[in-house]
Amino acid sequence: MGKKLRIGGWFGDILRVSRKEFYLSFHDVGVIVFFVVLAFAYPVLYALIYNPEVARDVKVVVVDDDRSELSRNFVRSVDATSEANVIGYAANMEEARKAVNEKECYGIIYFPDGFSAEVERGQQGDVVLYTDMSLLMRYKQLLTAMTNVQQTYCSHIMLEKLPAMAGSGGAIIESREVPIGNTGRGIASAVLPAVLILVLQQSMLLGICMLRGGSRERRLRNGGRDPHDVGAAVGSTILGKTITYLIIYLIPSIYVLFIVPIMFSYPQNGNPIEILVFLFPFMLCASFMGQSLQVFVNERESTFLVLVFTSVIFIFLSGISWPRYAMGGLWHSVGNAIPSTWAANGYILMMTDGATLVKVQHHYFMLWGLAAAYFIIAYCVERFICRPRYKRMEYYDAKDPGSLLREEARRNGLD
Repeated sequence: MGKKLRIGGWFGDILRVSRKEFYLSFHDVGVIVFFVVLAFAYPVLYALIYNPEVARDVKVVVVDDDRSELSRNFVRSVDATSEANVIGYAANMEEARKAVNEKECYGIIYFPDGFSAEVERGQQGDVVLYTDMSLLMRYKQLLTAMTNVQQTYCSHIMLEKLPAMAGSGGAIIESREVPIGNTGRGIASAVLPAVLILVLQQSMLLGICMLRGGSRERRLRNGGRDPHDVGAAVGSTILGKTITYLIIYLIPSIYVLFIVPIMFSYPQNGNPIEILVFLFPFMLCASFMGQSLQVFVNERESTFLVLVFTSVIFIFLSGISWPRYAMGGLWHSVGNAIPSTWAANGYILMMTDGATLVKVQHHYFMLWGLAAAYFIIAYCVERFICRPRYKRMEYYDAKDPGSLLREEARRNGLD
């Protein structure tokens, strides 16, 4: 009977903590901004930045010092691609650079004198491409157009030099591109899925830490005691808060992971139920990680100093901007400890390539492992750092009433 009462009391504490955390979350404008507004607004903002995903008919000018039939045919072939649009010829490189600087075009194709002669002699002929790197999508499209045309002309020239093989017809080496997951070959479809995962993680971390900052400010005003503190055991407190965050993020998660891809026509090849099952331990990780990092937050404003700068670091560590296999051992290990790393890569495999939960089981189990590790860290932080700190605050205020506020003023240079 006593054991049943203890279990019932434990669950009761969890519910009381969860109920109080709901109250605090929706009575704090800053927390609402992080939990709701940021989660709903940031994905759309990022998607609009990368929209449209693929640049078409990127303007380019030609400087032709060779003035041969081969160079003219090459230019016509480039202009015929969907990626590039040759708007005309420039007399020299100075005139071409002026056109780029004035944004009349975004690239220069240069044929040096003797280009066709070198090709006729069986030597390497150089075609130089200069591009404006202010937007990588334009550079990518111009490079793609030049590479495809170059490969086509190389095949034709080799066939002319090898008549025995020319009788068989076709190119010596056939190049064919068949996009599978990201069929539109868009930058946003490749990058944004990872950003969506990171938005969920960072918004939850920011909100949790702001709640912690608010709690400490209440303790400073009330002699080291928080009037909204339930007084539950450490485990009950952590789990009760986690349940609150999971419920709050149910709708934002569905919006970010499924509605935003529909709005901007991103690849949607995964099973929604399996994706939600896959991301459940990720949300647990984010909650426990936030409750672990709260030890570094003393004021609501310090939340920004502790967490905001990590967003760029986490996106690089996920392997989206730079492959993880090319990272050093230290950064690879740090990336392994970040929940968004495993969640982003698994989500991309499922949403873009149609992988099943079984195919991403390594990522899935790693997320569960991280969830267990961060729960232990959060437990130790709450029990051995935060709660002793609260008791010290109460002790010093009882010994010298008002000392906490004076100490706070001193730390902020107001004393």
